[in-house]
Amino acid sequence: MTAIGRGSTARIAAARDDGTVGIYDSVTGVLRLSLSPPHSVQAMTGSPDGFILFCTHQGIPSEITMWDIQTGGLVHTFTLTTEATDTAVSLNGRYLACGLSDGTVNVWEVANRTGGPVFGNGEPIACLCWLAPEGWFMVANGALLHIRDIANGIVSTRSFEMRDPVRGAAYFQKPDPGGLAVVTGSGTNNSLTIINIQTRKLGTSYRFRQQFSRFAFSQTTEVLMYGPETRGLVLTDVFSKRETKLDLPATITSVSKLSNGTMVANAAGIGIQLLSPDDGFTPAPQLIPPTLNVYPLDKGRITAIVPTSHDRIILLETAIMSEVLVIPAWQKHLSVHIDRTVILCASLKKKIAVHCLAKRGQEYLQLRKFDDQYPRWTTQVNKPPSAGDISPAYAWLVTFHYARSQSDVCIWDMHSGSLVARLDIGRSRPPLNITFGSGDTFRVYHDTHRTTYSVATSLQSGTPTHSIVCGKQRRSVGQAQKQRYFVDDSHEWVVSGSQRICWIPPGYIGPDRASHCWAGSSLVMAGQDGTLRKLVFRESL
Repeated sequence: MTAIGRGSTARIAAARDDGTVGIYDSVTGVLRLSLSPPHSVQAMTGSPDGFILFCTHQGIPSEITMWDIQTGGLVHTFTLTTEATDTAVSLNGRYLACGLSDGTVNVWEVANRTGGPVFGNGEPIACLCWLAPEGWFMVANGALLHIRDIANGIVSTRSFEMRDPVRGAAYFQKPDPGGLAVVTGSGTNNSLTIINIQTRKLGTSYRFRQQFSRFAFSQTTEVLMYGPETRGLVLTDVFSKRETKLDLPATITSVSKLSNGTMVANAAGIGIQLLSPDDGFTPAPQLIPPTLNVYPLDKGRITAIVPTSHDRIILLETAIMSEVLVIPAWQKHLSVHIDRTVILCASLKKKIAVHCLAKRGQEYLQLRKFDDQYPRWTTQVNKPPSAGDISPAYAWLVTFHYARSQSDVCIWDMHSGSLVARLDIGRSRPPLNITFGSGDTFRVYHDTHRTTYSVATSLQSGTPTHSIVCGKQRRSVGQAQKQRYFVDDSHEWVVSGSQRICWIPPGYIGPDRASHCWAGSSLVMAGQDGTLRKLVFRESL
């Protein structure tokens, strides 16, 4: 895992167990892109501008693949003669260097992918680090450091010999005159040493008393981040040696840092977390799991996703794709695993969701608040509802219950979950959705027609009673015709009117399973590989 780019281009790249590489939003943790390298990824590094990702693969032959993380396209493949031990991108992103196990160093220009000088001394490369100016970099062979110029590949007069083998290094231009920070040692015997390249002098060393599970240098500040073998994360200023400890309750397997100062740590058992050095450890929302299906709620303001594991349903605020509610398959108060659960409706404004669940052949309606751990109420129903909506005043819930022989419409009290009114409507096709109109009217949309209903209220012995009155039926207007943008019948294009706007990549929407939903001018799609993608369409200026 590594953080790449700065500011708006900042992303988190993570090599996953299935062989793919996920590119995640550094703010929300939403999966933005999924790369499919030809071989498993051993290491990654990104360009300073955040647009290019280099992935190192061990195999026959070993390779470095170059990816455009804006489009997900494979730009180029660099073939290596032996196993890669370290790769590094120059400070301005012009050069890519790779050290090999046979002691060879290869250098390429990133823009045109042309090779530069190839050199080495036969000793395995332990570490590479680019310096300023752009054409200079450090090569570590064991405990020996060489400063090289790629213009001719010569070893300069500036060489340094450390007491212990080099494990990693970083060049810092500030504070002036800056220097080269080098971590040496092994096991529990690790040291941090600052080297002044201009004066060719070794600074004072800082000795660590803990074994590292993983460490990395910040590319934006003078900080060394390392995870002790036990748990937590430690930040050490490479010049002042001041330490900040974060109590992360797990062992770090990978660590990096964003340009805004936020730490990105992949921790065993809890996944990728965002950590603030000021606030300490605050569990970040988990990344969106592999997704099987998606559908819209609350007029597209909420997107419901069903993971491939079927172990829960997750509701996301569509505008920022952040998690607002998780409904687990196991519910303690029912003491049984849920056989099926379907979200009927939700409200982002009121932070509520209504869903239907089944267990042991029994059907239930359940109301949940986003901020509550347990449901507000659970009501048993005779037939599973296929559609539902909440009244504008949030007083009633209307559900449509479909059956081949007899269907009905029901009204439920939103506060107690009790049945208020019910109307048998005979045989009817399953509805597409239910929407409320003005006053006490609501409409049930089918594929060929829509029916308008109203709620009548009367007093019996001073107690108000309610009934449902069936009104007019009209020809239904297709849902696609109401959208500014929609997916065509072939499920291959996003269209606006008769104009094709965007081609949909294979694997996201197929004729056999069209899993997508709309939110205004945004399209959320679930891919067959489990990834989730959101497309936003705007008018050209």
